[in-house]
Amino acid sequence: MVMTGERHYTKTHPWITFSFRADRLRPETWVLLGEAASKCEHLAGSALPPEVARELSLLSLERGAHGTTSIEGNSLTEKEVRAIIEGADDTPPSRAYQRQEIENLISLFNDIAEECVSGAPPPLSPERLKEQHARLMVGQPQKEDLDPGRFRTHSVVVGRYRGAPSEDCDYLVDRLCEWMNRELDSLGAADHSMRQPQAVVLAVLAHLYMTWIHPFSDGNGRIARLLEFELLLRTGVPVPAAHLLSNHYNRTRDMYYVVLERTSRAKGYPVEEFVHYAVQGLVDGLREQIRTVQSAQLTIMWQSYVHERFHGQHTVARTRMRDLVLALPPDRWTPVGEVAVLTPELAQAYGGKTSKTVTRDVNALVQMGLVDKQAYRGLRPRTELMAAFIPPRAE
Repeated sequence: MVMTGERHYTKTHPWITFSFRADRLRPETWVLLGEAASKCEHLAGSALPPEVARELSLLSLERGAHGTTSIEGNSLTEKEVRAIIEGADDTPPSRAYQRQEIENLISLFNDIAEECVSGAPPPLSPERLKEQHARLMVGQPQKEDLDPGRFRTHSVVVGRYRGAPSEDCDYLVDRLCEWMNRELDSLGAADHSMRQPQAVVLAVLAHLYMTWIHPFSDGNGRIARLLEFELLLRTGVPVPAAHLLSNHYNRTRDMYYVVLERTSRAKGYPVEEFVHYAVQGLVDGLREQIRTVQSAQLTIMWQSYVHERFHGQHTVARTRMRDLVLALPPDRWTPVGEVAVLTPELAQAYGGKTSKTVTRDVNALVQMGLVDKQAYRGLRPRTELMAAFIPPRAE
């Protein structure tokens, strides 16, 4: 029998404590957290060409929206999600509700990002989460007992997990928001080297606690991941990086559910296992984004190097050769016969010219050391020359 004044959840959900001891994290997790913090700083400080920055932003939004909805059953592909982001309207009527779900999330993602990046997001509160839930559920199938924007008044079971007692949902979400707000405030006074690692752990814990409480009849996973996204942004994680975890959970959904279940069923409630799993996925995603940044920076260096090699050489032939080098794809061989039509500008430059002109230009570029040429394979730009400008290190 529950004692007077004692909340029911303390008996049914003893793992909900609104506390976490950092010394439970494995050394390997701390190493990953340090790498995540470093790569977030790298990403935040990387200036990119507008088209590359736009693509990185769109790709992260696409994968974030697709990941968090796909894991809940939305069958739209990443390509279809990208089309929705870019304003296409070719989703068949039978799947209009799935399109609406994506649009709802994109709107929430963008509004949260705007608030957080501006530096003036309101405090976390149950009312804010309810408002986000109501927006998330616009146009969605009206399942039994679903009450958008309101906490449930009945019990809920998902798989083998039973959500916290409905009579405690208001109290628990209020406690969660108070805890998160207090921890966010304390981050401002934390040592700089620890601030970002602690912030990532905090975001993952918010996700976990919202999932444990399960305050809504439906949509709890999406709201939990949205809260995680928001906390990452509030603590300075770049917007593209803040989308990475939803994509990670979707790509590894079997492991996601296994590790999530262990946090409330295994001995000792190993929250640290879920934190490690999440941080490993975040770091994997950050490594991929940093490779994109490095590739873009290498391209800029290569373009600058080529322009420098042709500096002061303004003849028609030299301009044509320069444009040819810059048009060659860096990741494949281009047959010599395709060189003259790589771009509309090259097609115009070589229009009316014989194949001897192409051969002469190619041979001159080989002599300059700017391209490699191999029989039966064609040409490729020697972008590896840029390695000379990268600090050397042992493999």
